[in-house]
Amino acid sequence: MRIEVENDKIRARKKQEYEDLVAQKDKEGLEVRLEKISILAANIIAIAIMAVVALISYPLFVAVHGSDSLNIDRVFGFSGPTGFFFFLALYAASIFIHEFIHGFCWHFPCEKKWGSIDFGFNPKNITPYCHCCEALNVSQYFWGSIAPTLILGVLPIIIGIASGILFLVTFGVIGVVGGAGDLMVIWTLRKHRNCLLFDHPYEVGYAYFVPKTGGDE
Repeated sequence: MRIEVENDKIRARKKQEYEDLVAQKDKEGLEVRLEKISILAANIIAIAIMAVVALISYPLFVAVHGSDSLNIDRVFGFSGPTGFFFFLALYAASIFIHEFIHGFCWHFPCEKKWGSIDFGFNPKNITPYCHCCEALNVSQYFWGSIAPTLILGVLPIIIGIASGILFLVTFGVIGVVGGAGDLMVIWTLRKHRNCLLFDHPYEVGYAYFVPKTGGDE
C-alpha cells in the first residue's frame, strides 16, 4: 500500500507502470482501449441521481413515520448551525472512507494484495483517490466500484427509514450522489463483460484489454 500526495514524480511513475502493463498485455496478444468518463456528464448525472433518490427516500420516510417526522433539525442530526457543520465534517470524512472501501474491496483479488493499492490526494482537484495497480476482471472491478455507494449510500437510507433516523437518510442520499461517477463507470461495464480492466492512472475512466483479433465480448 502506498499513501501519497500526487505530484509530477508520482504521475510519471503511474504512467510508466501503465505503459509497462500495456506492453506486457501486448505480448499476451491483448491490445488496450480506453473507456473515458465525462466529468461534466458525471456532475449532471449526480444532480439527477440526487433528485431521484431524494424524491424516493424522503416520501418513503414520511409514509413510514408520518409527516411530523420530517423536521429540518433532524435532517442534519443536530439543530441549528451545529448540525449543519457536523454533517459537513462527517461528509468530508466519508469521502476518504469512500476511497478506502474501493481499495479494501480491490485488494482481495490482487496478486500483491495491499501492495497493489495506492491511496493519495490530488492537490489540483482537491480530492482523495484510490488507484488499483493490477488489472481486474469485470466482476472484481464491479464490486470494488459499487461497494462505497452501497455501504455509504443505500445502506444508511435503508437503516434510516427502518429506524426513523432522518439524519441517516440524508447521509445516504449524499452517499449515493458521491458515487455518481462510480455508477457511470459501472454502467459502461456491460459492454466489456469478458475483458480485463485497469484503473487508468491519469484519465477519468479505465483501460480495458481485448484480443488483437478484435471484439471485447
